[in-house]
Amino acid sequence: MEGSRHERAALVGLAYFIGGLTAFIWYAHGLTTEISVPDISTQPASLIQANPTTDTPQTSTVSYHDGMLEVDAFGNKKILSFNPEITGAKVTDDFSNQGIHIGDLSYIASPSEEYVFFCEKKEVTASTCSPFVYDVVADTIYPLRRNGDRVELLTSAAADASWNQNSLQIDTEVAKDSSKPWLLGY
Repeated sequence: MEGSRHERAALVGLAYFIGGLTAFIWYAHGLTTEISVPDISTQPASLIQANPTTDTPQTSTVSYHDGMLEVDAFGNKKILSFNPEITGAKVTDDFSNQGIHIGDLSYIASPSEEYVFFCEKKEVTASTCSPFVYDVVADTIYPLRRNGDRVELLTSAAADASWNQNSLQIDTEVAKDSSKPWLLGY
């Protein structure tokens, strides 16, 4: 019975039905003259001008938990440093200069939450640590430098670090430029 006249007639009838249904949907869609868009006047984003701004972000939070220093900025979490003894994470060569700490970790965010200072100890009994500044907007970690050279800090100095606006202050040294707080100067 395969290839019979009845089977071909059924297939032709099905094709006409599908074509008619498609034409009906297109026709019904063409009857609507109203464009379906959300009401812009009630959305807060419509009040914001699309001009570039230099305002500092107020949407970042810094937290330390379970051996990880994290920054949650613009809805994305970024791990700045982790303790492999606590997290159990494997340490690879990628983290030889930055990204891991042992023992305590000193950290502090700038008042504008645009920068985060942190200092990584590489041994539990170490009296010095490697200091870094994370730029939240640029999403970049910079090593702390004095006159172009990387520095090591005493852990006590790192623990007492503070911010004067966006200028990092460590003991009596203050950052040369508040837009680059990782560059210390006298």
